[in-house]
Amino acid sequence: MIKLFVFDLGNVILPFEHRQIAVKLHEKSTEKEAFTPEQLFDVMFDLQNGLINPYEEGLMSSAEFLSNLKRQFRLDIDMNAFSNIWNPIFRDDPEVNKVIFYLKEKRYPLFLLSNTNELHFSYIMENYPIVHWFDEWLLSFEVGAKKPKQRIYDAIFEKMDVKPNEVFYVDDISKYVETAQQLGLHGVVFRSAAQLWDFIQKNGI
Repeated sequence: MIKLFVFDLGNVILPFEHRQIAVKLHEKSTEKEAFTPEQLFDVMFDLQNGLINPYEEGLMSSAEFLSNLKRQFRLDIDMNAFSNIWNPIFRDDPEVNKVIFYLKEKRYPLFLLSNTNELHFSYIMENYPIVHWFDEWLLSFEVGAKKPKQRIYDAIFEKMDVKPNEVFYVDDISKYVETAQQLGLHGVVFRSAAQLWDFIQKNGI
């Protein structure tokens, strides 16, 4: 029996497109001929070695993260201008919101489990009320670990006394779902709100 629903944030609750960040930051470089927006994107967001990883594990502040980017890519930009490029990449998904509202109405506890950072989540809290429907936010920069590290999944069980097979986990990245499944959670790779409704109906939720 499912007792807890855990959702990834980006591209599950809030669709986003972050390649535009690299394009806009490239325009702020004083040496833009030395690299392409695609190269900038890869250096920033590579899942294994991206510059964003220590930032999203809480190992550096937003100011330190920007300082590193400015130094590496010769960016002429201040924090305010950077935030205006970095943050507005998300949008609401009304159909997924309906799933969240339904589960909340049924009194299921809802957790967010997200690889994210201080700037993005502060912006999301102010602009996307859907996150306030969740009972717990398990955020990589606060936990000190990013998916697929086991530490961030362990945080679920520190917040609620529940067995792994009583947890339903939704993420758009298959590797993160596979890790959850290896730890005993029920997991699905997110495709659509319709997929979630199908699970709800089949399980009598």
